[in-house]
Amino acid sequence: MDVEYSPPRHLQGLPYEVVDRSEILTRKTERDLALRQRSGFHQLILCTEGEGYHDVDFEQVRFRPGGLLRIHPGQVQRFTPEPRFEAQMVVWPTASHHRAPDAPAWYPGCDVPSFWQLDDELHRRVAGWIGELRSEQNAFVSSANQRALLQSVLATLLLRLEVELPSATPTTSRLPTAYVAYRQAIETHLYERRSVIDLAADLGYSTRTLDRACQRVSGLTARQVLDERLALEARRLLTHTSRPAMRIGEDLGFTDPANFSRFVKRHLGQTPGEVRRTS
Repeated sequence: MDVEYSPPRHLQGLPYEVVDRSEILTRKTERDLALRQRSGFHQLILCTEGEGYHDVDFEQVRFRPGGLLRIHPGQVQRFTPEPRFEAQMVVWPTASHHRAPDAPAWYPGCDVPSFWQLDDELHRRVAGWIGELRSEQNAFVSSANQRALLQSVLATLLLRLEVELPSATPTTSRLPTAYVAYRQAIETHLYERRSVIDLAADLGYSTRTLDRACQRVSGLTARQVLDERLALEARRLLTHTSRPAMRIGEDLGFTDPANFSRFVKRHLGQTPGEVRRTS
């Protein structure tokens, strides 16, 4: 199911919300917890006590104190109530998001890390930064100046994390320009079933140039990069919505249901129905 940013009524107007994981769990029904949810907002989860798991894009993340998880809009997640762990969560809408000037580009399937196990010192510091956000949230009186202040505090947290946390991939400025443009074009036209030839023409590159750029970064051809991204989107839609597989195929630009079924089988190893039942 799709979930949009919706803070409690008394926090309306805030550019973010800091909340304990245990409180989030009380807001959700057992049915909600059993479903995969696709969020339309950004999230940080910092484990403070206990150990447990959180499912993001079909991978289980194991938490213990100091574990920090970054979830991006569009990713599919599922809460795992047991075993229980406590965490501080920061959630904010895309309108409040501040991207660092040279932050690594994030897209599904990239190698930019989204989970870190912080050492004790950095865990203490990150918890303190999140505590600053919570303090400002508790003092919020819904003035324009205070909203601007809170927006600044959130941006400072995100910049601090970019400085402190290791990145496994080159910064945006060091990635091939053709590759960055191609990945952006894939996201823009994901539901239009565009071919590599179409995207290359739109971008003003040859398909050979896109192949070279993709292979340099990922070891995959441009077609493989496109198909891998499309397969992830198909899996997301099959597991977080109840729409018939035929309609999902149409949403993704497949005019023939049989072609969509063959695509899913080839890239996910199962039929659409099997993906829905087992993921």
